[in-house]
Amino acid sequence: MLPHISSICRSASYHLPNISRIRKFLSTKTTEILVHAFLSSKLDHCNSLLYNVPKCALKKLQSVQNAAARLITCSRKYDHITPIPKELHWLPVFERI
Repeated sequence: MLPHISSICRSASYHLPNISRIRKFLSTKTTEILVHAFLSSKLDHCNSLLYNVPKCALKKLQSVQNAAARLITCSRKYDHITPIPKELHWLPVFERI
């Protein structure tokens, strides 16, 4: 499953900067729709197969989710991340599996 995780991270590293370039022209709701379309759907696809994957591999997926949450809320890189997914009503990757 490690190639699958690498593929998701590679796809996210392509889509996140593209969305962030047009973020200033989008509302928060529109940005959330884009993130769900391009990133959350990939994070949720076949996530039950990631059940026994080591946590170090799942941390990569969690960092993708954190970056998407920061993009939606326009928070900075060094802001505390814990309240942001709670505000968006998102479960952590570990709990999604």
